Amino acid sequence: MPQDGFTALDFNCMRLPGLDERMSAIREQIQPQFQRIADQLIPFLNEKEQADPPFCAHIARHARRTIHPPESTWLALAQDKRGYKKHPHFQFGIWPSHLFFWLAFIDDYPHKKELGEAMLTDMPTLMQTFPSYFAWSSDHTSADYALQGELTANGLKQLLMRLTKVKKAELLCGVVIPKQEAITKSEEQLIAYLKEQILKLLPLYELALRSTI
Repeated sequence: MPQDGFTALDFNCMRLPGLDERMSAIREQIQPQFQRIADQLIPFLNEKEQADPPFCAHIARHARRTIHPPESTWLALAQDKRGYKKHPHFQFGIWPSHLFFWLAFIDDYPHKKELGEAMLTDMPTLMQTFPSYFAWSSDHTSADYALQGELTANGLKQLLMRLTKVKKAELLCGVVIPKQEAITKSEEQLIAYLKEQILKLLPLYELALRSTI
């Protein structure tokens, strides 16, 4: 039977008060959907990238939280079964206001300088080949983002320059799906859409891998 995809109830659970209540809802409502999405995207990524080592799923557990509930939660797909934070990875998740699907380079990634320099060299191509609906973020802990169609070449350059100079800098590129749009998509439609975005993001993923050789 086809799955319904994300509903208003899923977004509402990200507003529940209290750590225990919200984490219970995340485990019951959100994480099973994450697992089904991972089960579809991992074979797709492994095939497209001829991945060795293969991609593995890492569902955020928020185990270190003792008081404050997570404002967002996510699934990460990386070519390391032990973890994802030190690697370029694909990240799908939910805020109360939207879903997101990022190619993410977060604060633990050790090759940000090399990646930033490589992206600065390829910046004109990036601006031309990425669609206007793509989004950029400099902080995976924030719901803020800038759309490609609204981001000037200088704005992107500043993001990339920061990546080369600031040790804790982050860079995330991908798509944001507002709540009202997300709840209209079946799980099958959502997965098909995410696969389309993977194909658009793979050149940047491959650039990141080449920049560390």
